[in-house]
Amino acid sequence: MSEIEDLQVRIAFQEDSIEELTRSLLRQERRVAELEQLLDAVRRRLLELEQKPHHNASASHGEVPPHY
Repeated sequence: MSEIEDLQVRIAFQEDSIEELTRSLLRQERRVAELEQLLDAVRRRLLELEQKPHHNASASHGEVPPHY
């Protein structure tokens, strides 16, 4: 194989590798965006739960509810 053919093969391999890396990066970026949205939803839900008053404060202190 001549030097030019060797360089052409290397370039073709590098181009394939770059394309695969690009596809992989795009998949990862989409997944990160999905996970960020999910985290935001969980964070909002947690804040909602923290802001709600506890309906049964005695149960949260280890006391047995009256129906027991």
